[in-house]
Amino acid sequence: MRWIALLAASAALLTAAVAGAEEDPKSKPKRVPPPAGIWWEQELKTGLARAAREGRPILFCVNALETESANQQLGLTTYRTAPWGQATRGYVPFVCNPEDHMTAGACSRYERHVCKGHQDALTWFLKQFGENLISPQHVILEPDGDVAWRKEYYTGVITPALLDGYLSAIAPQIAYSRAGIGREKPMKQLKSMGLETIDGFAKTWLAGSDGMAAAALVNVLDDCYDPPRRLALIAALRHTHDLQVPVMRLASEERVLYPSDEPTETAAWLKALFLADRKTGVWAATRVLVRTEDEGTRSAILRIWAAGDTTAEPGTATPGIADLPERERPFAYEALLLAGDKRARRASVPEDWTTGRTREIARARAKAGLTTNASQVDLAAALAAGRPGEMRAALLAASPALVRKHADAIVEGLAAWPAQRVRIAGALALLKTKDAHGAAVLGVLLPALADIVEGPSTHRALKAILGAATPRPNASAEAWRTALGAEMKGGGK
Repeated sequence: MRWIALLAASAALLTAAVAGAEEDPKSKPKRVPPPAGIWWEQELKTGLARAAREGRPILFCVNALETESANQQLGLTTYRTAPWGQATRGYVPFVCNPEDHMTAGACSRYERHVCKGHQDALTWFLKQFGENLISPQHVILEPDGDVAWRKEYYTGVITPALLDGYLSAIAPQIAYSRAGIGREKPMKQLKSMGLETIDGFAKTWLAGSDGMAAAALVNVLDDCYDPPRRLALIAALRHTHDLQVPVMRLASEERVLYPSDEPTETAAWLKALFLADRKTGVWAATRVLVRTEDEGTRSAILRIWAAGDTTAEPGTATPGIADLPERERPFAYEALLLAGDKRARRASVPEDWTTGRTREIARARAKAGLTTNASQVDLAAALAAGRPGEMRAALLAASPALVRKHADAIVEGLAAWPAQRVRIAGALALLKTKDAHGAAVLGVLLPALADIVEGPSTHRALKAILGAATPRPNASAEAWRTALGAEMKGGGK
């Protein structure tokens, strides 16, 4: 029986050795970290759908001529660097290349990629942008596929800073969520420096090459609960420019939606918005005029709007519509009319501001939503003239065929027109065409449905278009996305 005992002992030692080997950290397979550079999208259809669903910009990097020096530098070095990786995390990025580099189940050139992905991306790209292959080149698309930026060849213009800037412009919410990465030092400085130094520091930062400086500054603002410091940070945002202005608009929405909660901050936001971008300032001022019930507050808003120097203290005179720049008066007029302000009733308003319906707007909107009679209005002329009433009437009356003819200008206008009622009319006109303008249409109609001024009439207008498929007014955003997407080609993509 001695050999049985020896056998048992040997088995125990072997089991212990195996167990020890399993517990030995050195014996465990090492976790392979994700690449520091760009995480290329694996599948074309899935990636395009994700961009439309999540509102992400799309980046196409054509890297197809592998023996050419710029293609080699980009494909094998630049795209693999951490700055490019961080700058593209908010995007849906595709690389376009016709070759097969599959080794051990993965693409050896683009890391963790499957070659069919970059081959399909190139086929799609050439179909969309012409059969002539120019490589390298880079294209940034909006979530619905419209071109936001394009550069053929590589001259060093496209940088992580440029990518950050377009992320701020196209997807400000995503830029806001990512702005704290790699910007910890300047954000910490802003949180602790003296109030008198905030403006100069922010001006230098916002004027530099950081495409998400405004989003980072808004992060600091959201973490601040000291009223004087908050006002200083809001004032400093007036130095924001160009691509980063949409971040300001996003950050100011709460004060625009509920101006009476924090009137001092609302005024500070209006001053900063007018100085950063005049159109955005007009958009904010018209919404605040409608939402505030206090005539004195409306007077203060008009002072900010009318002042040549919007940082100056308001005067004592009561401003009116005539004190505003001529092209901006229609926006203030309708806002004051909807608010029931007597200055709108006293104003002398040209007929073409609202296509002959100046005294009926409030009553007509309440009764009939967004319907109007504009059969005699020429859409092209209305869009060129830029008068809000005429534009809105023409958009609502235009046939789907006529809207398709001017679709590019309308889609551009959805992001640029300061009057929300005109943007809503444009979105409804595009929706009636059933074409693939999903992201642009949703970007206007979803906020309008949640708007305390525009919501009811927008819902009635959509009910006329969608019929029985219309969600309830208080339905979730996802329910509205599904319903509206079903009206457009590609499910709203």
